[in-house]
Amino acid sequence: MLDAAEQLFFERGFAAVSLSDIAQAAGVTKPIAYRHFKTKDGAYLACARRAQADFAQALVQRADPTQAVREQFAAAADLFYELLETHPERWELIYGSAAVLPAESRDELSALRLGNIETTYALITKDHPDIPKLFAEGLSHAMSGAAERLGHWWRSRPDLDRQHMVDIHVEIFYAAVAPYLDSRSTAKR
Repeated sequence: MLDAAEQLFFERGFAAVSLSDIAQAAGVTKPIAYRHFKTKDGAYLACARRAQADFAQALVQRADPTQAVREQFAAAADLFYELLETHPERWELIYGSAAVLPAESRDELSALRLGNIETTYALITKDHPDIPKLFAEGLSHAMSGAAERLGHWWRSRPDLDRQHMVDIHVEIFYAAVAPYLDSRSTAKR
C-alpha cells in the first residue's frame, strides 16, 4: 500500500488523493486502507517516514571513515542526488511543499527532516571528533537546507547531470569544513 500511496501522492499531489484511491491502486478494500493508515495524512506521513528511514540507513551504510573528507562529502551528495534522480516521488515526500498538510502533520514532517540533520551531525562528529560541536550542528543544518534547495534547483534544470550537482555540493561544503579538518586550525578554535 505504501508504494501505491507514494506514487499517487507524487502524481496527483496530496489534495487530489483519497484513502479510497490508495486502496484501489493497492488492490485492497477501503476498510483495509483505513485500518492501516487511519487518515490520508497518516498515509502521507507513513510514506515520508519510510523514505526518510531508507535514506538515513543508506547514508550511514555509504559513510566510509577511511575516505578523505572530500570523498565522504561526494558519496553523501551522490546518494542524495541519486535519490532525487531515481525516486523523485520519495524526495518530494520529504522535501516537497508540506503547506497542504495540517499543522500536526507538518510538525511530524519537520521532525523527519530533523532526523536527516541528526544523521548528518552524527556522521560528521563520529568521523571528526575534533570539529567543534556547535560548528558541526550548524553545518549539519546548513548542509540539509542547501541540499534541499539545490535539489529544487536541479529539478528545474534538467540540463544538469547528477555529477555536476555532486561537484557543486562538494565544493560548497568542503570549503566550509576544510579549515576545521586541519588539527592545527581546530586547536586554535
